[in-house]
Amino acid sequence: MRSLDQARALCESYLPGLIDGLSALPFEQRESSGGATLPVFRASGGPGLVIPKDYGGLGATPLDAVRVMRAIGAHAPSLAVGTTMHHFSVATLFTFAESIKNSGMEWALLEAITSRNLLVSSGFAEGRPAQGILAPTMTATPAPGGYRINGSKKPCSLSHSMDLLTASVAVPSSDGGQQTAFLLMPATLRGITRHPFWGSSVLAGAESDEVRLADVYIEEELVIPTENGPDGMLDDLQTTGFIWFELLITASYLGMASALVERALAARRAAITDRAALGTRMETATQLLEGAARAMMAGETDNDALARVLMARYGAQDAIADAARQAVEMLGGMSFIGSPDVAYLIAACQCVAFHPPSRASIAAAMVDYLDGSGPFLMSDAAPTAATPAPPPQPAPTPPGDPAPPVAAPNAATAVSTSTITAPTAPTPTADTPAPAANGTTPPVVATAPAAGSAPVPGSPAPVPTAPSSSTPVAKPASLARPAAPYVVAPPETPRVAGPSTMTADDAADWDNATSLFDGAEGLRLTARDCDLRYWFANVPERTLRGNVVGYAPGLVTPDFLREPGPLRDALIQEVAFRALAEERAARAIGYIVACAPDSTTMEFYATQLMDETRHAMIFRNHLRNLGVDEQDVADVIAQQTAADQAGILDPLEELGMPIVRDQRDFVGGVVLLTILVEGFLAPSFELSERKWRPLDPRMADMEKGAGIDEVRHLAVGTSIIREHLQRHPDEKERLVELIRGGMRLWEQLPVADQLNRWENWFQEGIAPHVATIGDYEIWDGRRLVDTTPEERIQKALEVTSTVHSTRLTDMGLGRALIF
Repeated sequence: MRSLDQARALCESYLPGLIDGLSALPFEQRESSGGATLPVFRASGGPGLVIPKDYGGLGATPLDAVRVMRAIGAHAPSLAVGTTMHHFSVATLFTFAESIKNSGMEWALLEAITSRNLLVSSGFAEGRPAQGILAPTMTATPAPGGYRINGSKKPCSLSHSMDLLTASVAVPSSDGGQQTAFLLMPATLRGITRHPFWGSSVLAGAESDEVRLADVYIEEELVIPTENGPDGMLDDLQTTGFIWFELLITASYLGMASALVERALAARRAAITDRAALGTRMETATQLLEGAARAMMAGETDNDALARVLMARYGAQDAIADAARQAVEMLGGMSFIGSPDVAYLIAACQCVAFHPPSRASIAAAMVDYLDGSGPFLMSDAAPTAATPAPPPQPAPTPPGDPAPPVAAPNAATAVSTSTITAPTAPTPTADTPAPAANGTTPPVVATAPAAGSAPVPGSPAPVPTAPSSSTPVAKPASLARPAAPYVVAPPETPRVAGPSTMTADDAADWDNATSLFDGAEGLRLTARDCDLRYWFANVPERTLRGNVVGYAPGLVTPDFLREPGPLRDALIQEVAFRALAEERAARAIGYIVACAPDSTTMEFYATQLMDETRHAMIFRNHLRNLGVDEQDVADVIAQQTAADQAGILDPLEELGMPIVRDQRDFVGGVVLLTILVEGFLAPSFELSERKWRPLDPRMADMEKGAGIDEVRHLAVGTSIIREHLQRHPDEKERLVELIRGGMRLWEQLPVADQLNRWENWFQEGIAPHVATIGDYEIWDGRRLVDTTPEERIQKALEVTSTVHSTRLTDMGLGRALIF
């Protein structure tokens, strides 16, 4: 098909390797949940498609973007629909670039997306502000330095793979009312959770589940107010963004229909006149969309242009549905029966009608625009019925019976029962709809939404409110810790995850301290809480329990870990690297102690110096447990860590040492130590504790004790920076740039190679010891023997992202997360 071939060629020129990469995946894998197509999309540079070249993007024009999305839709419908939401969000961002330039965010936002291939999801509810699909589904409550965000978006495409989340939100205005604002936040912030929502196999690969925000803190500079145009019209930002959305989402479905038409033309089954008519119908939709894209390129982005784009969309929508139906009819029943792709594509093509705004919702506004009686005002509100149905009347209460329950006064109260049954009609939203292959949606049983979440489909919209203190908030799952072999002591009690409200004393207690995997990244401690007296009173007896070498006397190292093989290789390298990394950290901390501005911070970093020095000692000692002679320990460390020392530790030291040693920059040193060293390494070391627990309980105990220390170091370092910025807000920009530079350096380090090496050796080495490991769960609900190297690494990376997001936001440096 000529025009589709041209679209594919253009796609290849912008996103090399994308079509071939998608074609290499079985069709059912492309369309299933799990994000199989998104790595291919990232690898081809897809996230930067519509970002202008001035911001490091590929600079696709609206016309080229329409053609590229058509090509993607023909090969991977879910990817096209899901990434439309990314492009829509990004287009809104760069349209808004001039407004955010003065905040210093402009280049950081857009260049980060292109250079790191970040995916941006949309939490917008598109339509007219304060009415319908553009009315924010999230609320913002003022908090020191920013806002607490509460709300929900469902469906939200790219919900599991997104790096950043954009959304509209209601914020207090200067006149005491509310106004719509635009916000952008890292998807790893504490309080952002994903919940199942998509119940259909059609377009499941778009990852359109529910995203909830519960008391998510975001800095004020990442919340940018918008304004409505005259007479309630959308402002320029919203109008331009919505035009992008209508063009790209319709182009995605154009691609799906094109795939069917291409098959029908190639089959040559129907009469030539019918085939010509089919192709003409398809090209009608193409010309409508491409004409609208050309108008946008000519600068037509006002409210009138939006009306014309919507008319082009509805015309293309009709042509897409007609062409898809005719193509399937030409292919015949055997093709439909024998190729699940055909049935899938015809079902997917119908979904174009479910994206907002619906025709009925804007019919009156469109007529006003067409006959010249008024401007085009977009809303998704359904036309009011001429005679509304009367409310149902309660049945009479028989004499002597209890009084009937009082009816709920509004929708928010009405859904407070334990379960509800969702209606079959989908709620219009810019994200993907949820029809089944036959065009219907089965009833779904869902729990009632928390305060501030999206309303139940089909019900009146409750006013969004922040959750009360009694509102349950989703917490990380607890992590099972079964007793390990070779442990003489009683098995540990599994720790239940929850908000970090523990005292400083409990944070040092072996039995009560919470790990990073359990949610300890939110723990708040200050240097005053953890001074020298605190350390002597808590760490030796409560953390170490008198075990200076890091493990209880009753634990032993099994003989098989002294035998040559991949399991021993993995353990020896981990222990050697940990010993060296802790020693290098201790030497750097000595300079931080020397330039500490007061006795409180000096005392805390003196205790951290003691902690890191002890960590180095216990890991050197463990090499002796593994059969290394004492006189050979230093040589083994040097040999085993040579590559990682040169590739990872040396560059980190070259960045940090001049700051603390030469410039005596205490605050800069604390930032780099907390974020770049502790923040990156602590989660992978905790993963080490968990995976070695059933095989080497001594190693696991050493890692656990060290992890308790690292959580304390992270918490206090965060509070030091937070308090410093409260006193010296002018320091924010300098520290943001310091962190961004450090993170860019970290991304260049061969940490992934190191982790892959260790985890693959570990995977190979545990094969003979499956019975020993048994049903031990490395985290809640996941047996260690069932995990893969990639899964374990991904878990550590997820925790690392959460630690960074939580700590930097708590410091007041959340902007550094976007670099």
